[in-house]
This record gives sequence, structure tokens and C-alpha cells, in this order.
Amino acid sequence: MIAPLAAFLLALGLAASPAAAADAAVAFERLAAVRGEGLTALAFDPEGGRYAIGDASGAETGAIGDASGAETGGIGGAARAPRRELRSGPVRDLAFLPASLDRERPLLVAGERGLLRVGPDGRIEALAVGAGELARQATRLAVASGAVAVATAAGAFVSGDGRSFQRLAGAPAGAVEAVALGAGPEGLECWASYGGRVFRAALEPGAAGFAAGPSERVAIPLAGAGAGPSDLLLGPPGAAVVAVYPHALAVRREAGGPWRVERPQLPPGAQALRLAFALGRWWLATDRGLLEAEALEGPWRRAAPPAGGAATRAVAGDALAVLAATDRGLLLGGRPPAAADPGRAVRTPEPSGDPEIGRVHRAALGYLGLDPSRMAGLRRGVDHRGWLPVVSFGVGMDRDESRGTDFDETFTSGATRSLVDRDRGRSAQLDLVLDLSWDLGGLRFHPDAIDVSREERAVIELRDDVLDEITHLYFERRRAVAEFAALGDRGTPEAVRLRLRAAELAAGIDAWTGGWFSRNAAPLPP
Repeated sequence: MIAPLAAFLLALGLAASPAAAADAAVAFERLAAVRGEGLTALAFDPEGGRYAIGDASGAETGAIGDASGAETGGIGGAARAPRRELRSGPVRDLAFLPASLDRERPLLVAGERGLLRVGPDGRIEALAVGAGELARQATRLAVASGAVAVATAAGAFVSGDGRSFQRLAGAPAGAVEAVALGAGPEGLECWASYGGRVFRAALEPGAAGFAAGPSERVAIPLAGAGAGPSDLLLGPPGAAVVAVYPHALAVRREAGGPWRVERPQLPPGAQALRLAFALGRWWLATDRGLLEAEALEGPWRRAAPPAGGAATRAVAGDALAVLAATDRGLLLGGRPPAAADPGRAVRTPEPSGDPEIGRVHRAALGYLGLDPSRMAGLRRGVDHRGWLPVVSFGVGMDRDESRGTDFDETFTSGATRSLVDRDRGRSAQLDLVLDLSWDLGGLRFHPDAIDVSREERAVIELRDDVLDEITHLYFERRRAVAEFAALGDRGTPEAVRLRLRAAELAAGIDAWTGGWFSRNAAPLPP
């Protein structure tokens, strides 16, 4: 039952049919304000239109589609204000129990205090996952019809009733980074990642709902290549399994089939964290913003602001909406009114007076010393170096010094006299040597060309990262300026927010251009 959510989104003009989901743009609005340093966890219950968010200081729940208590328009005002359920954190993951395990669908919280169960009445109950302090350190949750899986510092545990847990047999006892539940060839399966190694176990029917069968290791092409998967999905649309690694996706289309590695184009320095399918497309949460794509193989692009530029820790949704837990709060994405009425013309004012993106790129590259002329000069120098001789210069000096003494006697007038003659000689010689030598083999290929090629690849990679970041800042600023120009009343809080956002983005571009952008950009209208 998704009627409450559907009615809510339709009333706001943000709903679209699933058939049109892959074609229309997705607009985002903030649903809940951020607390502390940002949201860390998210759970969504589409049957009841409920959501739960976690942060460094606890967890709270809210509902979509209940307009009671609304004070302002828009998505954030129309939804019911969230209620604080837990006042201690940090919260690492959240999940609503399925109705097959509990008709009231309570909330499970994995956090600093272990695994907690929060009922609809707000009553909190601590659940014992396993023995020992490490088993209390719950980090990730996964739910499916008839089962719950918990990732802890002591291993992965599963439960058939949401209360009593058993360890996956045959799996390591170390910390688990990701856990997932889903249908396999022979029934329900549990997958878990231990230090980069992924194991799977079949959940066989038993007296307590099911019994976990022996675990077996799954050979994933990216396993052992560094960090393990940060997320696992079993049975998403169009795939049997998807493993999310920091910079790649490992996809198995059919159970037991081969793995295919997809490498999304991520924002500079970003790492992929979580993956979800909603609104007929894929959503990839990264620590540099939310990305979207029509297919797992891409192309991936930033989501519409503010989601595209906000660090996103978790994402969830269904056919009607997508939610993202970000450092700017909980964002709800749906179809804008233009998507529901293709014949409706929407005026989008363009800012005037701002430098073109090409000029901004050139200014940034010149300021950072990354313009192509620098590497072209290095290449020309190496190509012509064979014609230049190796010059050596030497200076030498020789000094000679001689001394002599002669003795003689003479008899004169009856007397004998002794004669002594002394002489001293000095000489100095200065030698100047200029040596020119040519390595004629360097005319064909100089060994330094390898170093220049390596440096060129590093500069190109750095330049691409810089240009990608500047492009994102530039066009996000243009969107903010266009929205500001479309406002009739420039004194509203929304106008103030857009003005500050445009200034913030301009400051970001100034950091890359040394203040050139603000000196050449047109100021916002008063």
C-alpha cells in the first residue's frame, strides 16, 4: 500500500507514472533538517509512508503524506514533523521490520548501544545479537520477508523473528562491512563481506523460521584489491547481485553467472557508499554527492541540487519517490510539475554577464599552472634535447719552483775566499678546457621522454578533476541564479537562501581561479 505517498506526491505535482520514471527529471527538496554533523543512516517504509533518519546524536522518525501540523508549503512543510525516538548515538544503520515478522513494523537501530528495537509507541528494547562486546557493535542491517540480518564487529547474524539471532555457519568471526538478504536459486540467501572477502549462505526452512546453512566464499573480481564492498544488493531490477566498491560496481546479471565490473564516473575524490533503485533509475550515494543513472553501466551524472552536491550516506526509495540522507538533511526527490504536464512551458531565466565556462576553465588552469602549454613545452624540450651538447668545463693550473746554490773558492793576494751563488725560479701555467659531447641516440628517443609522459598523465588526471569540479560549481551556481531570478519577491527566506548559495558557489570558483571569477561575474539583481 503506497496510497498515502502517492496521494502526497500527486498533490504536490511531484509524482509520475513508473513508465515515465526513466525519462523525467527528479527534483529535490529538504524534508528534515540536519542535526549535528550530518545524517548517517536512513530507512524507508513505503507501505506506511514512514521514514527514519539517524545521526551522531540518535534517531528520529517521520511520515510522508500526513499534512497535519504543516506550517509552510512545499515538501518539508507538508510532511509530518519528525519525532525523536532515540537520544544517543551515533546511529550506523536503520531498518523497519517487515510486516511478515511484526505487524506493527517497528524500527531497528544499529548503533553505539548495540541493536535496538523501537516500537510505534516509542518503547526501546535492546536485542542480544550474540555473546561478547564485539557482537554488540552492530553496524549494518538488512531485512527481507521473513528474515533480518545484522552485521557486527564479531560477524554476521541472522534471525527469523527479529529477536533471536544465529551466526552464519562457516563464515569468519571478524568485522562485517556489508550484509544483504535476498532471493537466491534455492530460496532466501544472506551475503556478508568480511575484510573484503564475501561469503554467502542459504537460509533453509527450520523450526525457528529458518536455519542458516554452511557459508561459502564468493569469488568477486574486485575482492582482495583493497577495500571490500561498502554495500551489497540481492535481486535488484535487472541483476542478481550488485557489490558496491569505493570506485567500482561488481554486477552479476544471473545467479551463478559471470561478474562484470562497472566503473562509474565519480566526482573528484569521491567514494561510492550505497546503491538503491527508485523512480525507475539507479541512485549511487557518495561522500561527494548523489549520482543517478538509467542503467548500472551508466552514464552516471550528478543528481539535481541540492542532492548532487551534498555528501550522501544512504539512499532509499520506491517507484514514486527517492530519499537521500545527506550532510544537509533528509532530501526527498520526486517529479517536478513540468514532468507531469509535458505541454506546459516553464520559463527558466538565464543569468547574464557571467563569464562563459570555457573562460572560467582557462582562468583556473592558468592560475593553477595546469594549462596545456606547460606540458607542450616539456615535450618540445625533450624532442630537441638530442641536439644540445653536454658541456663540461675544466680549469687546471701547474706551478713550478726551483732553488739552486753554487760554491766556489778563489785565492787572491795571498788570501783564500769562498764564493756562494744562490738562485730561485718560479713558473705558473693555467689550463682552460671546454668539452662538448652529443648523444646522437637522443635524437631518435630520449630516456627523459618516459618521465615526461608519466608527468603528463598525472597532470591530465589532475586537470580533469579540477575541470569537473569547476564545471559542477559553475552550473550549480547558474541554477541557483536562475531560480533567484525567477522569484517575484526578493525578500523571502528562499530568496535569501538562493543568494547565499550563489555567493557560496562563486567563492568556490574563486578558490580555483584566484578571485578571477568574482571580478568578471555580474552581481545578482537586488
